[in-house]
Amino acid sequence: MTLTATLLSASAPRPVQIALNGVAAGVSYEITKTTTGGTRWPVSGGRGVSDGGQVLLTDNRAPLNTPIVYEARVSGASYVADPVVVVVDGVAVVQTADGRTAVAVEVASSTEPRSAVSRSSVFEIAGRKDPAARLDVHGSFEFSWEIDVQGADAVALEQILRASPVIVRRLTPGMRDLQLVTIALVTSWKDQLISDGLDTWRRFSLAVRELADPEPSSRLIAFTWDDFDAAMSARTWDDFDALFDSWDQFDAVDWSLL
Repeated sequence: MTLTATLLSASAPRPVQIALNGVAAGVSYEITKTTTGGTRWPVSGGRGVSDGGQVLLTDNRAPLNTPIVYEARVSGASYVADPVVVVVDGVAVVQTADGRTAVAVEVASSTEPRSAVSRSSVFEIAGRKDPAARLDVHGSFEFSWEIDVQGADAVALEQILRASPVIVRRLTPGMRDLQLVTIALVTSWKDQLISDGLDTWRRFSLAVRELADPEPSSRLIAFTWDDFDAAMSARTWDDFDALFDSWDQFDAVDWSLL
């Protein structure tokens, strides 16, 4: 049984492709990722029951500029891939949930306030000093984010915010105690210019609510049929047969490199 992690060229930051081979049909598996600091995250689509074929996943929510280790747990045994590093020229990105659109940003807030509420309820009862209570877990954090972007990146960030209320912020370690990866629901946002002239910066102030993965069982897609069409436009079916010995090879190919 083997587990490998490979950087693809589908987008920037580069997504990671994880391939688990050798799991027998009917056997369950779980794939997670960790940083050198020990924080662990699930991988979208990384929990399931094997059909006997290759398990192929795409992860575009890894922390930046730090080694990431992917691990598969199968029948009580652990299989670990060699570490990979998603290198970016910067400290942070904000992206759509599918990772296909991303923009480099600067974290502007020095405090990044957060709050959480109790979802328990209290009911006063006549004749009783103490109320009855319905107890529940606490809600997830609500954050106030301040993000600076420069020039054309401001337009790109606005497009991301308009495309979907669910975004992902990914950071480089060392940003104080901030979470390296946060999936967030944007509840409101505003922006303003903070400089003028040719070197224009704009500050976005976002109110967000932390989310778990909205679709934890869905496998993310790195490439589209347009990528396939572009790669094969000058090739024949004989070329196709010569390129691939199996459907596992076809599934795992980095179409941007063909």
